[in-house]
Amino acid sequence: MRLPRPAFVIATVCAALAGALLFPLPREDAVTPAEGDRRLVASLLDEVPTTPRRIHVLGYDRSHFGGWESGVTAEGSLCTTREQVMLEIFDATVPAYGGRTTCPRAGGSATDVYTGNRISPSEVEIDHVVPLAAAWDHGAYAWDRTRRVAFANDLDRNLLAVSGSANQAKSDGTPAEWLPPLSGAAPCAYVARYLTVSVGYGLSVSEPDVSAARGACRL
Repeated sequence: MRLPRPAFVIATVCAALAGALLFPLPREDAVTPAEGDRRLVASLLDEVPTTPRRIHVLGYDRSHFGGWESGVTAEGSLCTTREQVMLEIFDATVPAYGGRTTCPRAGGSATDVYTGNRISPSEVEIDHVVPLAAAWDHGAYAWDRTRRVAFANDLDRNLLAVSGSANQAKSDGTPAEWLPPLSGAAPCAYVARYLTVSVGYGLSVSEPDVSAARGACRL
């Protein structure tokens, strides 16, 4: 099921999504960064605008990015973006009742891509890979509301269902401040996704973020 969404994509990011990020989550037993992620990160680091450090821009408020959008899926269900993220990772669903306009509920369990632990729907929070506050500081303060709402609801690139504890530990951190605690390939895969979002939306990253990305991917 997919919700309609605006596409703010450049050619390089399209190619990235067609390649390594179609499968953005490494195998649980992977102990080194995937070569595809390493190449992608090296390429994106050549493109992403950089700043010496993150400057906290005044005026940020979560409401500037709107709430969860809703749309009718191919199956005829009315789901929010949050519900859609949940349905894509969990291994079971609870059928909807009350007509075709009700979204099914996620059920069963899933693997938290940040920690490797199994999680249930009640333990999940939706993470913006590039946090909204970080996006604001790195350029989104200048966007109009339509673009901000699209960014906050970008299911294809910027949203992951993860454990609440990992999401809270990350908070609004950028790669220089936080990387997934799961060892092996996970940090590089995360950085690849983070940079794909940043380049796709024209957001900058700090020089410490660049150093963190190189370290995560052993570049």
